[in-house]
Amino acid sequence: MNLGLPPHNSSRNSKYRQLPLTGTLLLCLLLLLAACETLESRLTRNQEVLKKSPPEHQALIQQGRIQVGFTPTEVYLAWGAASHKSFTESSQGLEETWFYTLTQSETYYQPERYYDRRYDVWRYVDRPYQRSLEYIFQTVIFNNGAVTSFTTYPSYIPYLNGRSLR
Repeated sequence: MNLGLPPHNSSRNSKYRQLPLTGTLLLCLLLLLAACETLESRLTRNQEVLKKSPPEHQALIQQGRIQVGFTPTEVYLAWGAASHKSFTESSQGLEETWFYTLTQSETYYQPERYYDRRYDVWRYVDRPYQRSLEYIFQTVIFNNGAVTSFTTYPSYIPYLNGRSLR
């Protein structure tokens, strides 16, 4: 039966279908690589800044560690960019807190009721939902441009709207 449609040319159509898929995969790969900043890449990119730090600070930074007295630049070199920052004005001056977070995603299923008109009955289907939770795993507090305290949490603490649950 001829419906007046042009003949299907699978080789031509598959070629055009592959182009957007290849471009999408390439874009995802580039975004993933850009997001994967490592200690080594930060140190390589900021060698001159690292050389200006005291030798004992340089040794800790190269191990990915920090200590009280570090500057924000030295903390950035050791731990990377903070996920969130908050600022508090107190009697001791401006206090800046950096939060380092991880995001964990999960899929869960919830039953959803719908009416099947074909059979005139109500049915249930498990509909998937995606949920992402953000967890704090490190914090650093600066007063007047130097680290006054930092915390590395043994278990992750949920981060909700700029507030920790603890």
